[in-house]
Amino acid sequence: MNHHDTSNPPAWARRVNRTWLVRGGLDATADAWLSHLEQTDPARLLASCEIARSLSRGPDHTHDPKPWFYAGLFSLASAAEARQHLTTHRFTAAAIPALAQDTALNQWAATLSPASRDLLDRLRKSILSLTQERSEHPPSSDSPSS
Repeated sequence: MNHHDTSNPPAWARRVNRTWLVRGGLDATADAWLSHLEQTDPARLLASCEIARSLSRGPDHTHDPKPWFYAGLFSLASAAEARQHLTTHRFTAAAIPALAQDTALNQWAATLSPASRDLLDRLRKSILSLTQERSEHPPSSDSPSS
């Protein structure tokens, strides 16, 4: 999935978000999230968009990139932010590390079909792997910025 890739991850994320048909206003929620990060934490905005780009490439070429993209986009949300922005988007919320111990979300996730539970588990593992990798190897301060 290229979507006219650029070196500007937030612009790329906004462009991808605008191109997809999604349910429940997830596109508007994602746009509000991007605006929130742009105003409050530009470094986390960049990191979230990079995670979304990495995850949306997915494990193979047969997957639907949307759940990977949106889970990646919100992956660095705090529990409070995820609850605020993802109230009506339980699947995405359930993939967010900050909500990993949320009892209600975990009870809901237990009711998912086996295929959906498998996808959620793969999303969680991939996000944890990427976020741990980022914390262990943060970008160097002398790396070029966009």
